[in-house]
Order: sequence, then C-alpha cells, then structure tokens
Amino acid sequence: MTEKTMTAPHTTALATSVRLVALDIDGTLAEAGYIPDVTVAAVRDVLAKGHHVVLATGRSLVGAVPIIKRLGLSRGRVICSNGAVTAWINGLRLIVEDTVRFDAGPALQRAGDAIPHVLLATEVLGKGYRVNARFPDGLLNGPQHVVQHERALWEVPTTRAVVHAPDAARLARELRRFDVTATGGSTKVPGDWLDVTAPNVSKATALEALRRRMRVARERTIAVGDGHNDLPMFEWAARAVAMGHAPAEVRAAAGEVCGSITEHGAVDVLRSVARVR
Repeated sequence: MTEKTMTAPHTTALATSVRLVALDIDGTLAEAGYIPDVTVAAVRDVLAKGHHVVLATGRSLVGAVPIIKRLGLSRGRVICSNGAVTAWINGLRLIVEDTVRFDAGPALQRAGDAIPHVLLATEVLGKGYRVNARFPDGLLNGPQHVVQHERALWEVPTTRAVVHAPDAARLARELRRFDVTATGGSTKVPGDWLDVTAPNVSKATALEALRRRMRVARERTIAVGDGHNDLPMFEWAARAVAMGHAPAEVRAAAGEVCGSITEHGAVDVLRSVARVR
C-alpha cells in the first residue's frame, strides 16, 4: 500500500530565462561528505543569477541538513530519499511539502529470507532510521534505533527502506515484484546496497512535480549526478551531465560527461549555467 501526502504548493512567476538545476550530493557535490569551497561558490553564483538549484539525493531529510547548511541555502527545495520526500527550504526551517510512503514489509521480509545477517532499515522522516542491527558508521545519514523485533521496521508506512549485505543489489529485480522501486549501486558500497521506495518513485518524478510548480520550461532543466539512482533524472532533464568517475552505464546514459569529483567537474557545469542567460 502506498500513501501520498501533499501540502499547498509554493509557486514562482514564470520566467523564460530561469533554469532548474538538479544536483546529486554524494559523488557530485560532496566527497566523503565534504563540499569544497569552490563548489559552494559555484552553487551560490547560480542562485545569484536567479536560477533554481534543487538538491536531489538518496539521503534522508536529516542527512541533507548539513549539506544545506554548508551551501548556505536559505531558500529553494531539496528532494530526499530518491524522490520520496520533497521539502521547502525556508530560512533555517525545512518544511516538508510532499511525501510518498509505502508498506516495506513484504520486500524486507523477502530480503531477510534471501540473505543471512542482512542489515535492514526504514526511515523515520526527520528523525533517522529504525534498523534491525547497527549499520557501519557513515552509511546511514542520521540516528539509528535498533528495534527488538524485526516486524517493528515495517509496522508503519515509510518513505524509504535500505537493504545492506554483500551482493544485495542482485535482489533488485526480485524485490520489484512486491510493487516497490528497488535501486542499487550506492557509491559508498557498490553492489552491497539497495534503496527501496514506493512504486514509480524516483528523483525524476519529484523533479517533474517541482518543475511544474516552479513553472520552468522543460528545455531549461539540467541534472548532474554520478549514480544509478540518477538515471531517471538524466532521462528527465534536457541537459544531463554525468560525473567523470561515474560507472560506464551512468556515463552512457547522460548526454554529457564532466570531470570527476576530484577534478570538481560539477563546478564547470555550474559555471556554464551562471554564464548563460
């Protein structure tokens, strides 16, 4: 069962010169959680030129907070949990606008049956995660609460679930039979990670809703990313840019490839946006 909630939209005036720039975080803006000064400056320059910058990440809302602070964002939107959560940045506050929740039970039970000692987590929006056992440090963005009974992980609908175990990504196709979206290939632990969200939810679905709300022309959309969870937003964007270190299939899906994270490839893209009206 999937539950979707929406709040009243905040719209902006139509401006044909405005671009919507969707930016992945980890592996695109940040390396090991750190965003260098040159990237911060490039993001702020794009905003100063009047364009929309939307962070589009697999991170939870809690995990996005330090990134928002580092970039100095006081307005705009952030898409979290691979499209399941959209929040409005209003000064120091994050106001949740859209959420898509689902019943993670059947998929997580199957993952538990298929892989011994699998680590499972479900998001608690704005707070952290329920987990069946502690994940290694640095893998989940936010506090972890270990439940006594595994069924407590899915007793209420969630925005996102995580499956972590050696070769977990091989379960993606099987878990999709339980009417969920299963996306593998975390840049931190490639092949050992699956993000599970509601059916037909992705960064692209959330971005399209925002594009309409912000009244930005489709041909003025740009997306930059490096992971498999960025593939839907590459298909959505008029200009799709893959980071130079991205897997081959991700680079092949983009219309353009920039430098790697160590080469500050996203900075070059952002500067090109800031230059052109």
